Amino acid sequence: MPDLRLRRIRLQTERFLPLLLMADDRQAEVEALLRVGTLYGLFVQRRQPVSLTVITDETAAFAANGPRAHLDGGLRGKRVAECRLLVTAPAFRGKGLARQLLMRVCGLLDTDCDAMIVGTGTVPRMDRFYRGCGFAPCFVLPHHFSEAWPAPIWEDGILLDDMQYYARHIGRTGPSPR
Repeated sequence: MPDLRLRRIRLQTERFLPLLLMADDRQAEVEALLRVGTLYGLFVQRRQPVSLTVITDETAAFAANGPRAHLDGGLRGKRVAECRLLVTAPAFRGKGLARQLLMRVCGLLDTDCDAMIVGTGTVPRMDRFYRGCGFAPCFVLPHHFSEAWPAPIWEDGILLDDMQYYARHIGRTGPSPR
């Protein structure tokens, strides 16, 4: 792949909606994530996005009194970033670009965060992908997909219900979650 560049995208993030909506078709949710998160992308020759991700700061959620402090993932009190969306353009799938984007963003955040988390459906392909990126299972949100989405979601022939979260230590110091 020639000249892949990682970019933090600050302006006109809405122009990337068509690609982001391939990861989550709820436009209002994606737009809300773009308002609170940071959009990163891998670009070919600075123009064409081949893979995008939205990262949010979840540190407050895992503080001692935060809404996620009760989750048993070894993350309480840690500086936590969450990969909320990860998508690769169809013509570029299967080339390791989502993995490359995720790894490069983890490297970029290693001085600001202790851990990166990501939630996904309980699908073997996704489990292999995130484990292959150095993530380990850390907690489950039961019935997340069946309660949060208006219609059933199927992936790889599996009806999604629980959301499995994975964590990866990315900070330069301190123990890894779990």
